[in-house]
Amino acid sequence: MKLSLRDVVLCLNGEAYSGPDADRELLRVCTDSRAVAPGDLFFCLRGERFDAHDFAQTVAQAGAACIVAARELPGLPCPVVVVDDTQKALGRLARCWRDRFGAREGTRVVAVTGTAGKTTLKELLAQTLGGVLRVAKNHKNFNNQIGLPLSILSADGTEDAWVMELGISQPGDMDELGPIIAPDLAVVLNIGPAHLQGLGDLSGVARAKASLLRHLAPGGRGLCCMDYPELWTEAQALLPDVEGFSTKNSFAKYYARFEETLSEGGGLYEVIMDGQAFWAELPACGAHFAENAAAVVGACHMLGLDAERIASGLAGANLPDQRFCCAESGCWRVVDDTYNANPLSMRRSIEAARLLAGKERLVLVLGDMKELGPGAMEAHRELGAAIAAAAPDSVFFQGEYAQAVAQGAPGVAVTRVDAPGQVLEALAGLSGGGTILVKGSRSCRMEEHAKALLAGLAHTGGRA
Repeated sequence: MKLSLRDVVLCLNGEAYSGPDADRELLRVCTDSRAVAPGDLFFCLRGERFDAHDFAQTVAQAGAACIVAARELPGLPCPVVVVDDTQKALGRLARCWRDRFGAREGTRVVAVTGTAGKTTLKELLAQTLGGVLRVAKNHKNFNNQIGLPLSILSADGTEDAWVMELGISQPGDMDELGPIIAPDLAVVLNIGPAHLQGLGDLSGVARAKASLLRHLAPGGRGLCCMDYPELWTEAQALLPDVEGFSTKNSFAKYYARFEETLSEGGGLYEVIMDGQAFWAELPACGAHFAENAAAVVGACHMLGLDAERIASGLAGANLPDQRFCCAESGCWRVVDDTYNANPLSMRRSIEAARLLAGKERLVLVLGDMKELGPGAMEAHRELGAAIAAAAPDSVFFQGEYAQAVAQGAPGVAVTRVDAPGQVLEALAGLSGGGTILVKGSRSCRMEEHAKALLAGLAHTGGRA
């Protein structure tokens, strides 16, 4: 970030500031009072269990150059900018920085959203573009009303492109995030039954995701998956010239199809880009990753990259942590896909794990899918059907919906577990190995199962 105190006051309050430090360049935006460093701009945010205003004195003593607050804070040794709402002010400052970045010739701002796989798409797209451009992106999945502005403000403004993901869970979320990022290119990856407590039903999810297209910068373009009728209809209604990509329609402008599994969990994909066909390797296998491939290819082509550079970028990309990451331990392969789970991502991960396992043993270690509202019970019964279709050798389930999953998977033994050690104990004595998929919603902390399995299998030389 390269904003002065004068810039901040003008952006947040529309006032001219001429104090002694008016031209001081602020080094970083911070919202954690424990992490403040000299020269930082600190925002006093409020949460359900905290109010950062209470730590303003500590922040000032740590060397903050300026504090943004929702009330007067007298007696501090640094300037205080008072605003009505500090969270909204954070978003306004991020938009000011985005506008300054966009004023440079040749820069591009890309926004990515979708129900499942948006962080993976963001990473693959940023890494592919990074082969020819200087790119900034969200840190991990910092994609909400706090994380997105912080991600934008952490960019230094000298980049050629920003690739930012947007995550929503409630009606109106996109109307808060969209104006902050105002993308030159908006990519809508997919929709599925997630965050239904807030978004209602699949049609509500489609409307919310597609509404990103409403917030394009002047002259901005859109790219959307054609494989979801509700989503594609909403996208075309908002932006009639939206470009489409598909994994089902080979006549789409951008198309990708999974061909075969490669070593170490990678995959080979056939790609068609505006009539040009080529092969691309991705660091993951499975039909659902073809969706990521088609989206990356479409976005990169719209940003000016040719087939050779796109294929090279995808081949050298890495998946983000806890997104179908494979680790070997003896004769077992543990697939850590524990970041989060919803019906769409859970089904896809199970299918990909079955494909990866081939004829070897497949073990599923799964947890509840949260935030599904009144349809949660039925969604977990449907998960049971997806499990049965994959014909796993063993299934372990943590959470309140274990019985519903078992009801949906007649003939499959579903063992309920409460702690990671129970899975290792149940697998003890098995000869040979196989593939173990670990996945569940964030609050289930399924990563503890993945860690325990890797440690336990390593300790026993690969035997559980």
